[in-house]
Amino acid sequence: MTAWACFLMLPIIFYPRPKDASLLPEQTLSFFFILSNFFYISFYYLNANLLIPKLLVKKKMVSYAVIILLLLIFFGVFPRLYQYFIGDIQRFYTSVRPNRPRNFRPPLLSPGSIAIFLLVFVFSTGIKVINQWFLSEQRNKEIQNEKLQTELSYLKAQINPHFLFNTLNNIYSLAADRSEKTAEAVMKLANIMRYVLSEARNDLVPLEKEIQFTTHYIELQKMRITDKTKVEFTILGDPAGLQISPLLFLPFIENAFKYGVSTREMSPIIILLEIKKDRIFLEVVNNRHASSNMKSADNTGIGINNTRRRLDLIYPGRYSLETTQTPTLYTATLSIYLS
Repeated sequence: MTAWACFLMLPIIFYPRPKDASLLPEQTLSFFFILSNFFYISFYYLNANLLIPKLLVKKKMVSYAVIILLLLIFFGVFPRLYQYFIGDIQRFYTSVRPNRPRNFRPPLLSPGSIAIFLLVFVFSTGIKVINQWFLSEQRNKEIQNEKLQTELSYLKAQINPHFLFNTLNNIYSLAADRSEKTAEAVMKLANIMRYVLSEARNDLVPLEKEIQFTTHYIELQKMRITDKTKVEFTILGDPAGLQISPLLFLPFIENAFKYGVSTREMSPIIILLEIKKDRIFLEVVNNRHASSNMKSADNTGIGINNTRRRLDLIYPGRYSLETTQTPTLYTATLSIYLS
């Protein structure tokens, strides 16, 4: 509203007045100003809501330029048209400078009208183009967010069946051996799957629940291993109040149990989770055995690359992931920076 009020004052500034005249022009010119302002405002909305969307946005540059040029000529000659059909503006021009002859004629194209027209044109085009740019950027962000959510859902979907398949194989082995641990294993699997189906669908979960899920998974894996494998799971720090994307720890721990366990050699698995206010650090260390080295080299990269892609999407620039291996040892370290 204030902008339009300032705009309505422009003709009074652009058109000449006698030095001793009042702020408002004469009655004859007052109607002329009202009518010209009506045309300017109409052009503003015509350009912003019709010409730009229908012509400029659709790359019809020639049509747009021709229409703007015709409108420019119209607004330039409008004072003469008004003088010819409605009123006498000549008396105003001759009264501004008394030394002008009585037969003085205003120029065919009014510089004041052209200046105001160009001002309206620049503002209407600029504002509309900027609005279109912001809308385009917003749409691009929405598309990127949808793409991100779709990709994350796909990556999670890759993890869940893989995890379930391996765990069911473990329970099958217990059942085949008629182990007393079978019922307990089924119960732990039920708790794990409840977490996967409910909590893991969220973008973020409480770190305490992710640790509880990880603990249940480790306990479930312990039921199938022999005394050759010693598992050490250490948690340092307080997870209260912190959140994390779900199922990020699982691929590293799963790989340790899948490729770092042997029934003939000692197979320690060391898992360290260190929690600070601004960082979560996970380290998983397991042995590499000759019987599983080739299989491990071919398959562990799939889960790690999957997790790395999730980290790129969720924590861009806020994580570090390193894997190192020797002929006998495999180490994975993950740091997630929360701020």
